[in-house]
Amino acid sequence: MPKIKVESNFGDIEWNVGLNKNGVGKKNIWDCKLLSKTNNYFYLFNIGKHKQLKNKLLKNIKDTPFTETYNNVSKTDWEIDCFLERKYWDKNVIDIFENCTDILKKNLYGSLDIKDKTGRVVNNFNQFKTTLHNYWYHLYKKNSNYHWHTHGCSNFSAIYYISLPEKKYKTQFLNMNMPVKEGDLLIFPSFLAHCSPINKSNKEKVILSINFSII
Repeated sequence: MPKIKVESNFGDIEWNVGLNKNGVGKKNIWDCKLLSKTNNYFYLFNIGKHKQLKNKLLKNIKDTPFTETYNNVSKTDWEIDCFLERKYWDKNVIDIFENCTDILKKNLYGSLDIKDKTGRVVNNFNQFKTTLHNYWYHLYKKNSNYHWHTHGCSNFSAIYYISLPEKKYKTQFLNMNMPVKEGDLLIFPSFLAHCSPINKSNKEKVILSINFSII
């Protein structure tokens, strides 16, 4: 179960997502856009420049140690030593994660205004920190799938659809149909049950999963 390598009891890392050291918003170089949201707190983003990243990301994933046939998933690094390097978790992917979660925070908490010491009204969404818990990839070859499950120990989960040859093999949710496609990143509450249907295609489906909290 990959985690960020830092000095802490749990391996988690916190930062004010989207802000540089001067408190200025981070440039959205990967063109991360919020496409839609639902009352169930599903947030669907599109990574506009995904095609520029896809091949490098797939190569780095396939160069990462993996476990075969984990719960009928063809390949995953879920059970691999968390301190082994994951080349796919590079600056580009971190930028995408930071941009999307920054937009999420603004959408959730942008109306929470507070006053600073001078009495000036300021936006409060930057008072909330993002804690990244873990991340991993799943690669689904023909006839592979993953059963219904939830994610514990986090508020939110995200799925980045790196390779999704056919939309009908997207992640399934109970009573919810999100119109995801390749190059999208979906954020949802971690307690919601979801599964990956059986991939009947000869083409591989590859996703990157992320667990995080906003506190």
